[in-house]
Amino acid sequence: MVKWKEEMIIAVEIDKVWSLFRDDCVQKLMPKVEEHVLLENDHDQLGAKHAQSYYEGGQLQTYIVETVGYEDLPDKKIKQTQFDMNQLVVVFYSFTLLKDGEKRTKFIYEGSNKGKGMMGKAMLLSGSKKTRQQTIKTFMERVRDEALKL
Repeated sequence: MVKWKEEMIIAVEIDKVWSLFRDDCVQKLMPKVEEHVLLENDHDQLGAKHAQSYYEGGQLQTYIVETVGYEDLPDKKIKQTQFDMNQLVVVFYSFTLLKDGEKRTKFIYEGSNKGKGMMGKAMLLSGSKKTRQQTIKTFMERVRDEALKL
């Protein structure tokens, strides 16, 4: 299993940063996503399921992404999602925002990739730690940069 947890302070109020994590804003934070179609329940709610499609290596991949955690309080906001990637890896993402003053937000990005069976575990072991860290850093910087534009 691969796990990560990174934090950063964003000089933007919590509600503005939180708006980036709405289901209708997925493509701002994840530009490779082609479609994010609601299948079950309501957008931005616990239990929401979306079909999310993106191109990987010239091939369109579609996964069912479920919101498995959701909290929207004035000083703390959490969105957690999970999906199976090709029946090989269970991917879990958690985005936590904590109010850190009137115009500052602590952004915590954590997650895990858990291999299912020997193939999935081997795939995770063969991945580059450096590439994984760069992907996490790039995502966090994109969240910060998009928030600063608001």
